Order: sequence, then C-alpha cells, then structure tokens
Amino acid sequence: MRSKPVKRVLALSALLGIAGCTSINHREYGPFVRELDGVSQLEISTYPADYPNRLSEKGDAFESYESAGEVYFQVNIRDKSKSTGRNEHVRSINIHSFSYRIGDEPPTVLLADYSYNFWMQSNPRYEKRDLPPIPFLPGGSIHVSINFTLNGETYSFEGDMPASEKSRTYPKVLVDQGV
Repeated sequence: MRSKPVKRVLALSALLGIAGCTSINHREYGPFVRELDGVSQLEISTYPADYPNRLSEKGDAFESYESAGEVYFQVNIRDKSKSTGRNEHVRSINIHSFSYRIGDEPPTVLLADYSYNFWMQSNPRYEKRDLPPIPFLPGGSIHVSINFTLNGETYSFEGDMPASEKSRTYPKVLVDQGV
C-alpha cells in the first residue's frame, strides 16, 4: 500500500502528463546591488523588453517559450529591509548620470538629473522618451555606471552585470489561464 504523499505525487505527475507543461526560458542581466547608507540599497536590474516567443508548435503537450532577446533597465534606491514599497529614508535624491556600455562601444547615457529613487525604462510613468531596448548577449555582460546624490551624500558606482538565463516549467493549464 502506497503512502498518501506518494499517491499525490503520482496523481500530480499523471495530471501534468495529460494536461502538458510549459517551459519558459527567462533572459536577463544579473542585478547590480550596492550598499549605501546602512538603510538604503542601490539595485539596478533588467526585465524582458517583450513577451516571450513560442519555440514549439501550438497544441504540443510540452510547450516552450523564450523571453525577448532584448531587455530594459530598472534603477531603484530601495529600503534594504524590504523588497518593495516606498523608501522612507530618501529625503532628497538626484541621479546625476546612469549609463551602460556593451563591449568597447562608447557608453549610452539613459538618465541625467533625475530626482526620484525609482526609474523604469520604457514605462511612461517613469520615462517619457522612447529609448531603445538593450540587446541580450548570451554569455556576455553589460557594464553600468551610476552617479547620484542621496540625502546630501554623493555616490558613484560602476561594474558588470553578467547575462543570465533561468528556465522554469509550469503546468500548461496555469499558463493558459494567465496565472
């Protein structure tokens, strides 16, 4: 006689085999995180510039998708004790310059004289210009440079953000429902 957990695993496996699975390969550049004043943290990250592309035939039991070959940046001066929400420690901020560089190309400045602690490229709430997305280079990296003043203290950082690909598999029924 099988135990209840084993029966549940077998039932779930059978259900997934019948319903199918969806694999999504997510492309990004690894986050660039720096400690600031003991309570705040700089976090520069990327997110896909478009919806994932289907790599398999529609209707296959196992579908696979890959996120866009381009990304957008986010810059966040966040409260280091929480992952989201308002940073109560920011009394004043001015991002003097934020740029990126790929290989030996000259730097591309994305932000200058920006007075908020959060910025999201291509989001009209934070960016009015139509900036082109950044190409994703598998196995490569992107160099970032930022200079800002937070609460009267000036900070300057630069470094590399390595390319990263993560693959996750979901039950197809959840993906079809938009969950």
